[in-house]
Formats: sequence, structure tokens, C-alpha cells
Amino acid sequence: MTSAPHHRTTWARVLTHRDPADGCVAELARWTTPDVVAEVLADRGRGLTAQLDALPTERDWVGECGGLSGAVLVLAEVDAAHR
Repeated sequence: MTSAPHHRTTWARVLTHRDPADGCVAELARWTTPDVVAEVLADRGRGLTAQLDALPTERDWVGECGGLSGAVLVLAEVDAAHR
């Protein structure tokens, strides 16, 4: 049985609104992965915000962001990307 190749998202693809030299990637990489950030950006942060508002969610967004500090950084990227 052959499995399909898994295409991982890169920081450059996720953070197209950022200058690669601004240090944002290094800070986000301490907490989470580009795949998680891409999914939060695609969702415009709705799932993550819902969890922070103590609403029921199907996913542990905060955990996937590496905790509350990571979640705050990811939401900042949502804000920056959608300005």
C-alpha cells in the first residue's frame, strides 16, 4: 500500500504578509507550526477565538498554538494578514 505524499506548509507560504527578516517566524516557531497557523488564517481565527471565549469547539486550537501565548501570537497574525 502506497501513501500519498504529505505536503507540509512552509512559513513563507503562510506568512506572505510578513517580511521574512522581521523575526516573526522565529517567534511563532517557538509555539506552533506553519500548518496550524495556515488553518487558523483560513478560518480567520474564528475557531481559536471561540475557544478563547469558552465556547465549544471540535478542536483544541489553543493547544495546537502551543498554549495561550502562542494563541495570542497567531491571532496577531490573523489581524495582520486581514488588514
